[in-house]
Amino acid sequence: MKNATIVCAAALAVQLLPSAAQAQQEIILVRHAELQAGAMAAPKNVPLSPAGKERAQRLAALLKDAGVGAIYVTDFTRTNETAQPLSQELDRPLTVISKGDQQDLAARLQKNHGGQVVLVVGHTDTLPDLLKGLGHPGVKIEAQDYGNIFVVTPRAGAAPALLRLRY
Repeated sequence: MKNATIVCAAALAVQLLPSAAQAQQEIILVRHAELQAGAMAAPKNVPLSPAGKERAQRLAALLKDAGVGAIYVTDFTRTNETAQPLSQELDRPLTVISKGDQQDLAARLQKNHGGQVVLVVGHTDTLPDLLKGLGHPGVKIEAQDYGNIFVVTPRAGAAPALLRLRY
């Protein structure tokens, strides 16, 4: 009887363990913060405005206790400046990626960061494609909308859960 109880308990424990597909924690996606108006820099080098810098500080305050294990930004100044306060708060480096194929990035995040919460700071033209790569139908982000936070939680055998917040 004792052995049967142990076998039943072990079987239940195995069923409750997350599968590999469920091992991924959340992927948090945000668009870069507001840009400096009338900046005379090349498009990649446009810095954040004072309002954008304030928003970046709010993002860091909001996510500092979220367990972020990796931070990805594009090779644009504005994404780097948006993520920099959180990077400094957590003492985590920024991983710079190109604005290339978002399907590849989705696969990379799932492969390299299983079990981690990951932040990706992107653009109006990259975040919807990344959401599709993660299994969500995608969203539309308006040109003047800087306040979205998309929290994607993968689920085995189903579309990921998506929580859309504002900050």
